[in-house]
Amino acid sequence: MIANLKSIPTTFFVLALLVFAGTLSTGCYKTPDFINPVYNCDCGTVTFNGTDYALKMAEIVVPDSLEPLSRSYHIVADLRTAEAIEAHAPAHDLTFQFSFDVLDDVAYYLQQEDVDHLVQVIDQGDELLPVRDYKSADGSIVISPAYSGGPEEVTFNLTLREWVDSTFVGTPLGFAGSFTGNID
Repeated sequence: MIANLKSIPTTFFVLALLVFAGTLSTGCYKTPDFINPVYNCDCGTVTFNGTDYALKMAEIVVPDSLEPLSRSYHIVADLRTAEAIEAHAPAHDLTFQFSFDVLDDVAYYLQQEDVDHLVQVIDQGDELLPVRDYKSADGSIVISPAYSGGPEEVTFNLTLREWVDSTFVGTPLGFAGSFTGNID
């Protein structure tokens, strides 16, 4: 009887080791390597302060269901270098939002017409000024409306100035580009 009692801990230890090894071999699996997605809509480009950037998003919305020619536009470009993107640097985006109650023309001259618009540079790596607002002091937006749906092309050429407390500050910056979005 004493001999049988001495073998119980050894048998228990061997069984526990086998269960643990079985858990390791069945409880783990190799996942595929992570590939960082690069967002690029292939829908247009912008030039901001002399540098070209591909858009990662362009969205056109008809905000008023009772007015089929109402439009709201929103585009986003990544201002980071390829190396910064690869290194997972904090986001540094340029956004441009503008809208019209109704598209009643093809060309809009911002110095003559009141076009609701805002350009923002959002830099998550800048603790002092993570968001900078810009407005156009001069320039134009040309729209080829998709009256019955489909692709709608927009081209713009603006001169921006930083917008702080409802006042233009700083030196003028060039901002131009074109993009295409779909109207459903």
